[in-house]
Amino acid sequence: MNYSVYLDVANHMGTSSYYTSFVKITNQTESLPSSTLRVPSQLPALYEFKSFINEGRIREVPLTFRVNELTFTDGISRLSSITINGIDLSVDQTSAWNSDKAGYYYDLFVELWIFNSTLDISQYHNRFVNLELNMTQ
Repeated sequence: MNYSVYLDVANHMGTSSYYTSFVKITNQTESLPSSTLRVPSQLPALYEFKSFINEGRIREVPLTFRVNELTFTDGISRLSSITINGIDLSVDQTSAWNSDKAGYYYDLFVELWIFNSTLDISQYHNRFVNLELNMTQ
């Protein structure tokens, strides 16, 4: 089954800017980005999309995903393959049974990075959106 969401990337920086959005997936033991510390997740990106957005404008970006390969063994679920925007991606994530929530949980999240033209690099913009996925049989 495919799931679709739309991400709005809005530019209120005072000038046109280049943005990169990184899609990542984690389980409950690996960390999400930290808004307090202003640091991104250390996990590798599965997918990325780039946007150039003029000041005061919004770009709506579709994100469609489908879980392709998920197995369950001895209280552990293993996510091995996911499709994001039509691209099949190998994943190696496991999740233990969460007895408090009665399920196996993963987080699919998108980090927003902005291009700093002064330093000539992209930097984490301390913004991310998280989708908690319950992968229970």
